Amino acid sequence: MINRLKRSAVFAGIIAVLAIIGVIFLVVAAYIALAERYGEMHASLILAGSAFGLAIITYIVMNIVERAARNRQRERTKVDTSALLTVAALAAAPVVLRSRALMMLAVPLVAFGGLSLLTKPKRKKRRRPEDTSSMGQDI
Repeated sequence: MINRLKRSAVFAGIIAVLAIIGVIFLVVAAYIALAERYGEMHASLILAGSAFGLAIITYIVMNIVERAARNRQRERTKVDTSALLTVAALAAAPVVLRSRALMMLAVPLVAFGGLSLLTKPKRKKRRRPEDTSSMGQDI
């Protein structure tokens, strides 16, 4: 198993080096083609602008993916917390049920807690005020 992983890592490294060499030659070829058509200075500026543009797009995509991962983690944490509270309540149930005073206190609390979990208010979307300035009412 470990030998196979080492072999795969070696082949992946070789593939990465060859891919980098290929990309370098593609950039050089693009520079030569652009230099023949637009001149050396414009070719350099076009390639630099393209590289910065790709970097900005990559940064935006990275932020979107990271935000989605954080939202998934938050949702998973909510579910885990809810499950943990349920398990804790079930574990404490025998102790509460033995004592009449605790049971009288716990029944309304459990009912209120269950009701509040079932009837969560939904978030309302904020509506933007309508723009009536372009409807011809001022004419």
